[in-house]
Amino acid sequence: MNALTSVVLKIGLIGGLLIIVAGLLLQDYFGDTVLWIGLLIMICSPLIGIFASFVMLIKEKDWKWVKIAMILIIVIVIGLILSLVEL
Repeated sequence: MNALTSVVLKIGLIGGLLIIVAGLLLQDYFGDTVLWIGLLIMICSPLIGIFASFVMLIKEKDWKWVKIAMILIIVIVIGLILSLVEL
């Protein structure tokens, strides 16, 4: 499980950084759009890592940590929903 989570986080970090660097180099052509995409990838990487861990925990039948990961996912989703809805 740790190996999969590590790979997901490394891909997100390296991919996000490469896209940000490309955005800096191509800023005259695309504006800040590419930079924002790279930043979005880096922000979403930990969330994808949590989902990867969640799936692996289910496969390993480690129910205690599945519950903890589920609570974490629920809290993140509630936070995302509340940030998108104007109160």
